[in-house]
Amino acid sequence: MSNRYGIDLVFEPSFTSRVYRARQLICGQYGAWAAEMHMLKMNLVPYFQCSETALDLLAHGISRVADQSRHRSPRFCINCFGVSSDRENNGVSLDFHNSRRSVVGLQQFGVPGVDYVSPATQHPMVQLQQDTAEIIAALPGAYFSDGEAPFRPHIALLEHGGLPLTVLADATEFARGVSIDLGIPAVARVWRLVILRYSSNAAGDDWSNGRWASDLSWKCLNSYVL
Repeated sequence: MSNRYGIDLVFEPSFTSRVYRARQLICGQYGAWAAEMHMLKMNLVPYFQCSETALDLLAHGISRVADQSRHRSPRFCINCFGVSSDRENNGVSLDFHNSRRSVVGLQQFGVPGVDYVSPATQHPMVQLQQDTAEIIAALPGAYFSDGEAPFRPHIALLEHGGLPLTVLADATEFARGVSIDLGIPAVARVWRLVILRYSSNAAGDDWSNGRWASDLSWKCLNSYVL
C-alpha cells in the first residue's frame, strides 16, 4: 500500500450537491467509476508524497494559507466555465475559468454574463494555489509525484474510463446535458480547504496515468474554513 497526499478545494454545499448528482449519472451511464471514488473537490496540489513526520508541519502551513485567504478574500467566487472533454485522462471535466472575463461559460447555463473574475494574477484562486504549492515545496521529504504541472482548475466528472474517442465525445455531450438539466450554478463559491490522504496498492510508486483507479481509498485529515 502506498500513500500520497492532496490539497483540495471544496465548494459550498449548494454547488457540490448538484455536481455530485451529475457525476453519479455520468459515471453510471458509462461504467467508469474511478471519479466516483474521489471526494468531490478541486485539486490544488494533487498526489504529492509527504513523510509522516512532516504532516504536522503540513497541517500548520495549510491552516496559515487558509487563514490568509479567508482574510484576503473571504468565500471568493469562481466562474464555472462548463463541461469539456479531458482526453489526457480519458474523461470529462467541469472546468472553471480564472484567467480572463468569461461570458460564454455563464451563457452556457442560461445565465447572464456577470463578471465575477478578475485578471489571473490577482484572482484569489491563483494566489491560494501558489501559496499552497509553496508550503509543500518547503516541507522536508515532500515532492510532487508528477512534477509541478500547470494548475488547471477543474472537477473530474469522469476519468480513466478507457473509452474510445468517439464514445468519449458522446459522454461529453451527455455530461453537458446532465449539467444543464440539474442546473449546476454558473458561479461557485469556495467553502473549505482540505488535506486528503490517498491510498492504493495498484499504484505502487507510480501515481501517474490513473494506476490508482482500481482500488483508490481516501481519508480527509484536516479541513479549514475559507
